[in-house]
Amino acid sequence: MWLIGIGCAVIVMAGMAPSQNPPPPVSPPAEVNGWQRDATHHTYDYDTIFDYIDGIGEVYRAYNMRTVWAFRYHKPVEPSLTVDIFEMASPEDAYGVFSFERDGEEVRIGQGSDYAAGMLRFWKERFFTVITAERETPEVRQTVLQLGESIADAIPRTAPLPRLLRALPTEGMTSKVPLLFRHSMILNRHFFLANRDILNLSSQVEGVLATYSLGKARVRLVLVQYPVEADAAKAWETFTTAYLREVKRQGVVQTQRGKWTAAKRVGRVLAIVFDAPSRREALKMLEEVRIAREEVRQ
Repeated sequence: MWLIGIGCAVIVMAGMAPSQNPPPPVSPPAEVNGWQRDATHHTYDYDTIFDYIDGIGEVYRAYNMRTVWAFRYHKPVEPSLTVDIFEMASPEDAYGVFSFERDGEEVRIGQGSDYAAGMLRFWKERFFTVITAERETPEVRQTVLQLGESIADAIPRTAPLPRLLRALPTEGMTSKVPLLFRHSMILNRHFFLANRDILNLSSQVEGVLATYSLGKARVRLVLVQYPVEADAAKAWETFTTAYLREVKRQGVVQTQRGKWTAAKRVGRVLAIVFDAPSRREALKMLEEVRIAREEVRQ
């Protein structure tokens, strides 16, 4: 559970000194239910994030983080609270880091939220916020949620969901929040594809992964959108050479496990179905991908 690990690391390392301390664009309240915010806060950026959450900072870097503001709240005899407000490069990146792991209940804060065992995670616009308590009590839960609502309300705008999500078929989907990724490390932690990057991913590439139930089969659908069509053509060549090999012209292959993989390129978008129970169902899912005209060419 990677992001729960992040929260624990944040609590342990909150005393480390950052190199810069600019004011945050979103200020959490000074007091909530008797918990008082410390007078000072810490700030970390893309280069110093490992000073704060060493060992998992690469997840945030993989989603183009810019800055994180770290706050601490204290109340006598009660668990301390840590608030981390991450500013990402785009709303897509904020959604992406939120989608990396969800392990709790949706509590309707921001544009998507997740609460479990004293930790609240939510995204709104280009911001991703994590609130962590040293231990959970009923009062702590209430305070964490109230603090999250206050921070979410202080973010003046919302953002549309990543457009590539609209291309995903909805029938049979079991992913409540499909994964958005830009790095092979992120994709491989959810669905192992290869030991190397065979999709030519980068900070400018956007991919989504969704899981589907087809009878007893668990099928994955990956969509990847590139900045320009030439990049998608190169990625298609890299992927089909590595994965489809001698049948890459057909775009469909049966794997050694008896499952089926099918792929196609539409302009600057790659669509790939993994682990379908039959050739027909693999190709049918590809046909159901709804790639909008504006996503095809740039």
